Amino acid sequence: MGKINWGRVFLCGLLTGSVLIVLGLVVFVFALGKTDFVAAVEAAGRPRFPTWLAAILNFAGGIWTMWLYAAIRPRYGPGPKTAAVAGLALWVLAALVDALLVHAHLILLPPRALLAPLAVSLPVIIVAAVVGAWPYQE
Repeated sequence: MGKINWGRVFLCGLLTGSVLIVLGLVVFVFALGKTDFVAAVEAAGRPRFPTWLAAILNFAGGIWTMWLYAAIRPRYGPGPKTAAVAGLALWVLAALVDALLVHAHLILLPPRALLAPLAVSLPVIIVAAVVGAWPYQE
């Protein structure tokens, strides 16, 4: 069993976070546009989520995903399939936090408004995990 290359985990995590930010902007701003989610957030009258905090969370999620990829790589083998599993784990964690804590309880959004962002974020996160894992080496 190989040791985790922590430098690569960090750098690949930053790459993953960067891809999350770029793809997230493309998908959520240009593809989704004005959805039930955006309308529900505006109707709730809450302030916008700070952009700098969203960026930090994306980078933290990217680093966590690459740590998970490095940890499960000996069992699942290196490659895009293992990276997709790590990305799926990030999506499940992010979806639970998003749906249960942030939007459902703090902003009080209707569950229907969360469906489009949750569905669209799955392929975004998996692609980001695969791209981030590509340069990882132990």
